[in-house]
Amino acid sequence: MTDVQINAGAEAKAPKRAGARSAARTSNKSAPPVAALDEVAFDAAFDALDPAEKHAVYRDVGEELARTLGAQVIAQMLNGSDLSMREIGTKSGFDHTALSRIARGASKTGPTLWKVFALAEALGYRIELNAVKK
Repeated sequence: MTDVQINAGAEAKAPKRAGARSAARTSNKSAPPVAALDEVAFDAAFDALDPAEKHAVYRDVGEELARTLGAQVIAQMLNGSDLSMREIGTKSGFDHTALSRIARGASKTGPTLWKVFALAEALGYRIELNAVKK
């Protein structure tokens, strides 16, 4: 069984595929520098939100994490398999085109956690999640 690590750091970024296009620049002007994040002001603004607004922020962040990290993990498992996408779909019970969309990051919502675990089981991977106290 092969391990899959889920880390939300810079080193966890998926490598660019050969066919990926870079964004076209429409102007010769350089973009203004991004201002440094004022963490104190950010924390104060977040603390001022009502509970429903905080819930919406957490939900949106969670959905984006599921989409991006789920895509990375599924792409890692698919690329590490010797099976074709159709064979993986047959073995796992998932539509091979849906798996491909998720792995490319083209899925709007990303995979659910049970799909990641089910695909891992079908392909012989073990998923490890961890939390680190601040």
